[in-house]
Amino acid sequence: MGRIRVYLRDAMALSTRPLRAGRRRFLGAAAALAFAPAARAGAEPPIADAHSHIGMFSSRLRSLRAEMEQAGVTLLAWSIVGDTPWTHRTPRGIEQRAEPKPGEQAAHFRRRLAQVRAYLSRDGLAHIEAPADLEAARGGAPRVVIALEGAGLAADGLELLDEAYAGGLRHLQLVHYIRNALGDFQTERPEHGGLTDLGADVIRACNRLGMLVDLAHATGPAIDRALEVSAVPPIWSHSSISATQYSWQQSSSLSRLLYIDYARKIAQRGGAIGLWSLKRTVGSVPSGYADELLRMADAVGPEHVMFGTDLDGVGAFGTMDKLADLRAVADELLRRGVDAKTLRALCFGNYARCLRAAMQGRQA
Repeated sequence: MGRIRVYLRDAMALSTRPLRAGRRRFLGAAAALAFAPAARAGAEPPIADAHSHIGMFSSRLRSLRAEMEQAGVTLLAWSIVGDTPWTHRTPRGIEQRAEPKPGEQAAHFRRRLAQVRAYLSRDGLAHIEAPADLEAARGGAPRVVIALEGAGLAADGLELLDEAYAGGLRHLQLVHYIRNALGDFQTERPEHGGLTDLGADVIRACNRLGMLVDLAHATGPAIDRALEVSAVPPIWSHSSISATQYSWQQSSSLSRLLYIDYARKIAQRGGAIGLWSLKRTVGSVPSGYADELLRMADAVGPEHVMFGTDLDGVGAFGTMDKLADLRAVADELLRRGVDAKTLRALCFGNYARCLRAAMQGRQA
C-alpha cells in the first residue's frame, strides 16, 4: 500500500496507571526486565492484535507479511480510520474539524479498503473471511482482519454494511472522533443519550452479517444499550481500564479510558478489552505493557483481556513501533511464569474467540 495518508491519532495528555494492581493469581516468580531479540515463524504462543494501524501513519512498513511472520503475530486487525478527512489534532487531542456530506464517508471507506486489499494482494497476505481462517492463524499462518474505525457511513444506508462485508470487512467499530448518527463517543459532549436506534440497527446488521462489533470510544450509556442489543459478545479493542470515571471534558488519553464497571459488563457478556501501547499508560518499555496487561487481567479475568496496541496510531507517544515488540511482551509473560492456558488466551485466544463468535453468528 506504500502509505495511506491519515492524521495521527490522539496520544496526548496524562494517563496514569488507572487501577491498583491486585494479586496475580496465575503468576509465578517475577522475571528480569530484559527482552531477548524476538521472533520467528511458528513462535509460541501465536499473537493476535485487536487494533493496529501499522504502516498507515508512516512509510516505514515494507512487508506486513514478513513482519508478522518474524514476530509470530498471526492475527492482526488492520483498522481503516473512517473519519480522517474530517478531524484534526488540537492540544486536547483529535477533534472534528468539518462535517462530512452524505455519501462522503462511504466513498472514503471504499478508497481505503481498495488500498488495503491491493496492498495485501501484493504482499501475498490473506485476510480473514470465515471461521476456518482463524484456524490457519492459530496454526501459524499470518492473517489480517480488515477493520473499520468509525461507522458513520451507515447513516447513508445499512446496505453499505453488506457492501463492506462483501469487500472483506469483519470488524466494525461504531464511533470514533466525529459526531455520527449511531451514538455518543467519549471525547465530546454527549448528544444522543447513548446508542441511537440507528446504532442498534447497525449492531443487528453486524450480527446478521457476521461482523465483530467494537465498542471502543463509545460512552457508558452507549455500551449499556449495545450489550442489550447484540446477540454475540462485542469487544472494546483499545485503551485501558480505569478505576476513575473520566468525562469528555478531560484530555483525550484520560477520557478514552474504559471505566472498570463497563469493562466488567463487557467481560460478563463474554467480550474482551484490548490494551493500547500509549506510554503514559504502559510506560516506555514493553515490560510495562506486560505489567498493565496483567493488571487488567486481575481486574476482569484473563479470559477477557487482549492486545489492542493501536500501533502507529499513537505514533511517537507509543511504547511499541514494530510487531516484534508484541513478541517481547509475550516472552516477558512467559518468563514471569504465566501458565500456558492464560498466556494463549491473552496473546491470541481472547480476540480469536470473540471474532469467531461474531462470524459464526452469520445468518444465511
